[in-house]
Amino acid sequence: MQGRRAIVLAGVGAAILALLLIFFLVVPKMSDVSTAQQELEEAEAQQDTLSSRLAALRQAREEAPQNQAEIRRVDQQVPPTADLPGTILLLRNAATGAGVQVLSLTPGSPETALDGGFSSISMTATGEGSYFSIVDYLFSIETLPRAATVGSVSLTPTETSNLSFVATMTLYTSDVSAGPGSEPGPTEQGTVPGA
Repeated sequence: MQGRRAIVLAGVGAAILALLLIFFLVVPKMSDVSTAQQELEEAEAQQDTLSSRLAALRQAREEAPQNQAEIRRVDQQVPPTADLPGTILLLRNAATGAGVQVLSLTPGSPETALDGGFSSISMTATGEGSYFSIVDYLFSIETLPRAATVGSVSLTPTETSNLSFVATMTLYTSDVSAGPGSEPGPTEQGTVPGA
């Protein structure tokens, strides 16, 4: 009976020792494993985010030449200054190329767009030419290197076989200080010079 009792005591002692080992060695390590698992998941999520950013940056680097060319094209079409002498020269050259005699080019006051992103300049052209040369002139205006739209055209027959015309067009500039009462010169979008 004492042999059996010794076996039972040894078994109980082994069980208590096993519980103590589990409590002092395994449970803290389980917490460490749980923490390490959470850190691994966070690191994997961060790696996915960084991989996505890297892919986006690589794509931006590959597309940079095309984007820079597009920016240059837009800057040419919507220049940073009003440049009225250059604009008048463009319109006169378009008239010469189309065979139209332009009698006057009258620029209006620049007006800032409602969203404040650009200014528009109204321009009135009067002149005369044949119907087809006037159509060619209007087409030339809308295909200038600088963005321009023809808003209205009125044609009147003359005593010769030509027509006289009055055309109203709009040109654009990214200079938001190009309006009346503003300080001249290019500014950054949304800022006022001297402010």
